[in-house]
Amino acid sequence: MLGALEPFAVIMTVVGLGGLIFFHELGHFLACRVTGTRVEAFSIGFGPQLFGWRRGNTVYKLCIIPLGGYVKMAAENPGEENTGAPDEFPNKSFSARLLIMSAGVIFNAILAFLLFAWAFGLGVYSNSAQIGSTVTGGPAWEAGLQTGDIVRTIDGQRVFDFKDLFLGVALADADETLSFTVERGGKMVDLSVTPRFDELSGTQSIGVGAYIRPDAAGVVPDSPIAKAGGRKGDRIVAINGVAVDSVNEAQGALFRLAGTAPPATKSLSVALRILRQDGSEETLQCEVAISKSAQVGIVPYHGRKISKIKKGGGADGLAEPGDVLLTVNGEPMLDLHLLSDGATDEPLTAISVRRDGKDLTLTPKRAVSIREFSDGIAPRPWTGDSARVSPRADMPAAKAGLRVGDTVVTIAGTSIETWSDLQTSIRDHGRKPIKIQVKREDGKLETLEIQPAGRASAVELGYLFEPARELVKEESFTGAIGLGWSQTVRNMREVILTIRGLVTTRLSHKLVGGPIAIAQVTYGLFEEGWSKYLWVLAMISINLAILNLLPIPILDGGQILILVAEKIRGKPLPDSVIGYMQLVGLVLILGLFGLAFTNDITNLFR
Repeated sequence: MLGALEPFAVIMTVVGLGGLIFFHELGHFLACRVTGTRVEAFSIGFGPQLFGWRRGNTVYKLCIIPLGGYVKMAAENPGEENTGAPDEFPNKSFSARLLIMSAGVIFNAILAFLLFAWAFGLGVYSNSAQIGSTVTGGPAWEAGLQTGDIVRTIDGQRVFDFKDLFLGVALADADETLSFTVERGGKMVDLSVTPRFDELSGTQSIGVGAYIRPDAAGVVPDSPIAKAGGRKGDRIVAINGVAVDSVNEAQGALFRLAGTAPPATKSLSVALRILRQDGSEETLQCEVAISKSAQVGIVPYHGRKISKIKKGGGADGLAEPGDVLLTVNGEPMLDLHLLSDGATDEPLTAISVRRDGKDLTLTPKRAVSIREFSDGIAPRPWTGDSARVSPRADMPAAKAGLRVGDTVVTIAGTSIETWSDLQTSIRDHGRKPIKIQVKREDGKLETLEIQPAGRASAVELGYLFEPARELVKEESFTGAIGLGWSQTVRNMREVILTIRGLVTTRLSHKLVGGPIAIAQVTYGLFEEGWSKYLWVLAMISINLAILNLLPIPILDGGQILILVAEKIRGKPLPDSVIGYMQLVGLVLILGLFGLAFTNDITNLFR
């Protein structure tokens, strides 16, 4: 994260913001010229002057703090002498003053439009709006969204990347049902999804994760896989003979292998079956270091009662909400989470359930695997307010005697009440043995000692993976113009809805970023080429336009509000009232800057 403070990032941020501010103030300046209003100063930045010059009645200058700018008009401030000259701001007509105050915002919007069109003409790479995972029981899962689906539109609005997907959902009204069009296997599929508010993120959510490309984007030098012969473009298809078809499955396989290894084990010997870019396959043998971070092999207890059925999923037409799952292919089922955790591609032949007090044996009407069936059912919603757990087979907790449905009461004498308490306590103990007291389902208390195991993942392996990406490019001039216009309108709407969400607390204040956040974004995107740099400047230009329209004195929107008030009143507001309003506006702006800087610093050192 500290890379955001590298000189190049700072320079590009200053140059970009300076250009946007110049264009904004140029709007005000040209409007003054058109209306014959005298300009006394045209400044980019605040504070001490770096350099400047005078031409006619105007001083042009560049100041040391590049976080703003201003056009100083004759007699515009309260308390300044108004000589009655026709070129002084207060003596201009209402329409002329309204044009001057609005021109900066208009120019920022025009600039955003031009930058978007230019960027799309060059071609912009963005993280694809492809679904990599769905939260079981979540809105996307319920609606039938599948891994691999690419969201193309939400309520008819084109979705360019995963950010558009996130914002399209986050800014939806409460209980609003959204119309999704997704690309699935080359065909377009329409779905209806109703987001729910997520307390953790502070936004509306549908419960999806971005798709991570299974072919490696690179290899860490001198890493285990580099030494074994791994290369960019490799795809892991099996680990120790167990097939995997995604990065998440590969991570899970390595995680489980580390958890089942003896406590003193420092590395794993794994056989990776690799699919090369040329279509050939090869087995690579490598040693993967086990990290010091601990795992004991437990998951939250979810019980056996099915709460929801996924539309079109492997359980649709077989099980029903409210069923208590007893067996799967004759094997007793103790916890739905464990079924999902260990699901295989073995064909499902039969399940038994308890429904309305009766035990039923059900057989699928179509071919379906245990994995598809498991993916198509959801347990009761989990809130994290319980320390009831289920142990994963062959991992430390199970080996120590933990049973499905046990409730953790204490760890090393410390009381445990929630899943968060449990995770924190285990993490703090590291790899040291843990004394854990549990309450059995029959109410009896027992004390167990668990020897935590280490962890292993693709990070330790040395492969680098990235989200799926798509190129958005318009070959024709008119196409780029059209796309630039639609993106400008869309993003203006998103900024307005974001501000509304922050004000109404529907969105978390942690989403507010400042100059350091802008530097991070600018630096990261400029590395991808000029088109992405232009694209992010367009986004910032829209933010400047909308934020300047807020009815806060010292901003353009506040000045427009004062103009309208004077028009309605029929005479200027008293200087004391304007001064008080400007003081309040300054406090609000400083508070916003303080929040943004606080979030920046907090995120910088995470």
